[in-house]
Amino acid sequence: MDIDDVYECIVRGVLAVAFVMAVLVVIMLLLAAINEVDYQIRRRRRRQRRAPTPVPPRPPPSSSVVEKLLESIPDVEYLPVGDGGGDSDRESCVICVTPYEAGEACSVLPACKHLFHKACVTKWLRVRCTCPLCRAAVALPLPLPLPHPVLLAGNLLNAAENMV
Repeated sequence: MDIDDVYECIVRGVLAVAFVMAVLVVIMLLLAAINEVDYQIRRRRRRQRRAPTPVPPRPPPSSSVVEKLLESIPDVEYLPVGDGGGDSDRESCVICVTPYEAGEACSVLPACKHLFHKACVTKWLRVRCTCPLCRAAVALPLPLPLPHPVLLAGNLLNAAENMV
């Protein structure tokens, strides 16, 4: 074996190793691309599963319910407190963004105690039944519960026994 044969054998070996390495790199790049596509597909499916289904908006309440609700909200006269360094939501109406003036008619929502111009909150509540500031539900006050029927029956039995 002469030197040219050895040299040719080494060159062929190096070329073979380089070819095998190139094929392995291409295979690894393909696997990485497939993995990335799979990850993106799974991520999109997870997001779609987690996305809340849109809830259709509730129809506005009937006008009689709204009128009862508006009647149940206490009206107050605005009186400024101190030097005006208090809460900004207490100094101006968040619906019309106009500062309150002394003696102005205002309404306080019962659930959250937020203050608004009476005219502003009346218009607001005719369309929505939530507080304009915190979105708390504004509901009619519940009527007093009736006495428990079992207690009534017991009281009637006791009354009947006392008559005998």
